[in-house]
Amino acid sequence: MTTENDRFRVEKAGAVANVTLCTPDEGNTLGPPDMGELGQAIEDAGKDPAIKIVVVRGEGEDFCLGRRIQPSQKRPDIARDFRERVADAILGVYEHLRRTPVPVMTVVQGRAKGFGCAFVAQSDITIADEGARFSLPEMDNNLPPTLAISACLPKMPAKPILDLVLSREEIDANAAFTHGLVTRVAKAGALSTTVNDYIAKLADRDRDALVAIKEYMQLAPTMDLAGQARYGANLIAVEMTSQGSS
Repeated sequence: MTTENDRFRVEKAGAVANVTLCTPDEGNTLGPPDMGELGQAIEDAGKDPAIKIVVVRGEGEDFCLGRRIQPSQKRPDIARDFRERVADAILGVYEHLRRTPVPVMTVVQGRAKGFGCAFVAQSDITIADEGARFSLPEMDNNLPPTLAISACLPKMPAKPILDLVLSREEIDANAAFTHGLVTRVAKAGALSTTVNDYIAKLADRDRDALVAIKEYMQLAPTMDLAGQARYGANLIAVEMTSQGSS
């Protein structure tokens, strides 16, 4: 099954939903309307009972070079306009990724810049080619990237995030791994093999167990130690007693 959009397509194959950003000539950039449609498509794919993982890739040399800005587009003069036209669209994508019940994997080659870097941070799993580079360069235009920071904070320590923002420099895949932005780094030429091997580890698992793990990892960090333990006990009890559990 294939669903197509001007800027991305969704293809389902067995337990995997593949979402591909497909405007490589434009760096797979996304405008606010595209973001809303992309986020909804990812969440909808993850709610399919047959799907156990959603994998997001970008065609071409780069994963995603950020937010698409048309030459004729000017900055909103009113704060509410910016919030409604831009900020809410970006925050909506983050929310869709969190609401997707199964793990969302990003596969990164080339650059993940600005919104592309934040999107990676919000995903559950990231496998990056060793030549991948990550950056938050918004301060080049004196724009505080607070939305991107909010995407990174749950996954990365504060100082590396601040360094990305203030220096506006790219970091490589190994540095991104060290800082918690990337899950695994694939050696040159081995990105597809590394991704496929990881997908295989999830595709043969019980969907309900994967859903429980994602739910726990999202909510448990905000709880005290006793709450974490008791919530974990409840989730595993439900899974162990559910029909079809092994």
